[in-house]
Amino acid sequence: MMDKLIRPKELQSILGISEATLYRRMKDPDFPQKIRISKQAIGFKSSEIEEFIEANQETQLEAVQ
Repeated sequence: MMDKLIRPKELQSILGISEATLYRRMKDPDFPQKIRISKQAIGFKSSEIEEFIEANQETQLEAVQ
């Protein structure tokens, strides 16, 4: 099964972050790699985004405890 590609605007909504914050996080080596769709379009694999969210939720829970 092919992964759905999530475009940056949708990813901003999913993560609840601004465009500037998204592009800043894209520089983080732990953030999912972008996939070039065309010369001016990028996306992210939905499976990698789900893994990223789960990993960060676990990290946030550990920080609270």
